[in-house]
Amino acid sequence: MLHYDLTFMDAHGWEAIKKSLNQRVVVVKERLVPSRHNRVWIVETDVRPVVVKLSLSGKAPDEFEFLIRGKRKDLNVPFPMHMEDGYLVMEYISGEPCDLLINHMFSLEAAEKLGVWLARFHESMSDSDSDTIMADAVLSNFVMREGEVYGFDFESSGRGEPLDDLGQLATSILGSEPYFIPIKFDLARRMLLGYEKQSGMEVVESVRPYVSKHLEQASFSKPLFRRTFSQVASGLRRGWPRLA
Repeated sequence: MLHYDLTFMDAHGWEAIKKSLNQRVVVVKERLVPSRHNRVWIVETDVRPVVVKLSLSGKAPDEFEFLIRGKRKDLNVPFPMHMEDGYLVMEYISGEPCDLLINHMFSLEAAEKLGVWLARFHESMSDSDSDTIMADAVLSNFVMREGEVYGFDFESSGRGEPLDDLGQLATSILGSEPYFIPIKFDLARRMLLGYEKQSGMEVVESVRPYVSKHLEQASFSKPLFRRTFSQVASGLRRGWPRLA
């Protein structure tokens, strides 16, 4: 049996980069970045930096088409440059990671802009027959650049309930360290108010069951805090906590 080292890009990946830039390039630097489901590299070349994603799920063509749709709708998403043999080459968008802005800097502006971005996404990508959701709305899939939020990772996007995206994003805010401190509830609420402001829909109360669901799901990956996650999830079914 052959074993492949997926931390290194193979010849297909380098070929995809060359085709995406329509020329041979000099690679200045490459680095593997964290990804839960795929292999992702940031590759700096003498032409421009790019993001290269090796899809282990086989969904690179779906994500490529989804990004094209997003750019046509003027969404803040990366421009898809080339796709072949499971490799997707995209525009590199620099910025401050939203997990840093939320979990360490407690940025209310970033929280509100996350809600605005998600509302625009739902408005732009849905149609009269059904709603489209991101399905991986977690802080690590967003950056903020020049006051605007940009979203990434759409291989799981498809039909669904928009409140589920909101519940997942609120859970990502509440359920990231530091867990469940008062400012985290303020940040989650600000995100939801940003969504309401952009969409014109009231979601602060209707999203609670979805936050509870995602907190229960997240508890299984945090065994040391499982009881705490479950208690907060249970409490949210009754209402948002009253903070002094």
